[in-house]
Amino acid sequence: MRGADGRRSGGAPRFALLALCLGAALLAGCAGTRGQGAATPTAEAAPIPPKDALPLDQAAVALADATLLRAQLPPPGPSGRYRLVVDPLIDRATGTETQATRAMERRIISLVRERHPRFDLRPFTVASLDEKPLVLLGSIAPVAEAGSRANMPGPGRPAAYRIWAVLADLGTGRVVAHEEAWVRTDEVDATPVAFFRQSPVWTPDGAAAAYLRTCALFPGDAIDPAYLRAIRVQALVADGIRAYEEGRHRQALAFYEEARGLAPQDQQLRIRNGLYLANQALGRRREAEDAFGSVVEYGLERGRLAVKFVFRPGSTAFWPDPAISGPYPMWLRQIAARTDARAACLEVEGHSSPTGSAAVNDRLSLARAERVRGRLVAQRPELRERLEAEGVGSREPVVGTGADDASDVLDRRVEFEPRACPAQVAGVGGAAG
Repeated sequence: MRGADGRRSGGAPRFALLALCLGAALLAGCAGTRGQGAATPTAEAAPIPPKDALPLDQAAVALADATLLRAQLPPPGPSGRYRLVVDPLIDRATGTETQATRAMERRIISLVRERHPRFDLRPFTVASLDEKPLVLLGSIAPVAEAGSRANMPGPGRPAAYRIWAVLADLGTGRVVAHEEAWVRTDEVDATPVAFFRQSPVWTPDGAAAAYLRTCALFPGDAIDPAYLRAIRVQALVADGIRAYEEGRHRQALAFYEEARGLAPQDQQLRIRNGLYLANQALGRRREAEDAFGSVVEYGLERGRLAVKFVFRPGSTAFWPDPAISGPYPMWLRQIAARTDARAACLEVEGHSSPTGSAAVNDRLSLARAERVRGRLVAQRPELRERLEAEGVGSREPVVGTGADDASDVLDRRVEFEPRACPAQVAGVGGAAG
């Protein structure tokens, strides 16, 4: 695994992103009218979600009701209602939105509208944030057993998933609620949604880290300052993701370009992926290649670049569908060019999912790393002495379920890690200075 600085450090899964928090909750309010005129339940009647693993829909409802009714809220404004926005829920391990987090979010939004009229649900936009609303954040993570917060002891099918939600009050800068529930494993679809599934590069992102730190907080705690600084940018990113997935690619590009000019450097990965995807969808090949090069620079500057090359099962051959592997020659060209321009040495790490024996996975991951290394050297022969292939097998999964489908593609990635060049290699490469 890697420590806080991104370097490999030990034995546990390597990419777990700090804290956890998830998704299905809402704000709070103890009185008022409900639905068609019925009374809203009192705080004393607020159900505490059971520690049993429930179907996803039931768990989301229990989590949302508890969060709404038990939140420690200040008095509402003159309207008697609380403004509420939902910052899209994410998966704890990958920092991405998945089919499961989207399903929870839809259920929460529906429940707010149906049963909690004291909450004025607004879109997650810059204009809404200017009104200092309550913000719902949430996350999901596999656990060793239902009712537990303990992480899975290793790769494999989890016993259950923990979901949790936090309400943050932008007016006071404090967290006002934190609730949790558990979900049955067979109810969780961990497949990333389209934007994240199609993004070419994954690296731990500063925006996701700040989000998850806030998700780990409890009532009375101050909201993470990095999250507060970046929330307006993340609203623009969310707009861009929605536009991209709805086929409004020019609008998506405009949102990403605006966000790029505002975001801190450590919180730009989703923006750079978005610029690549939007330009690619618009047929702007030169701009798409420049945007991919920017993604590569982001990873190399931070010491890790995880590229989602998709291989045939049990093979070193890339997936044959041109819609998936068609851009790979351009990806390899940019990785080779950017590495060469830095006069850097690079470790090329192949990874595999936990399916199969450790020995087979070690050989397969090394063969894939060597295949990619060979393609990079073909692009830039001067990289021959500066690239080293390594097979990590399945020892460093991100997802770890062994599903071998779109939900755990990150476990079959190839990573590039800059490292110091030996003096004689640096001389051969013609390093500046």
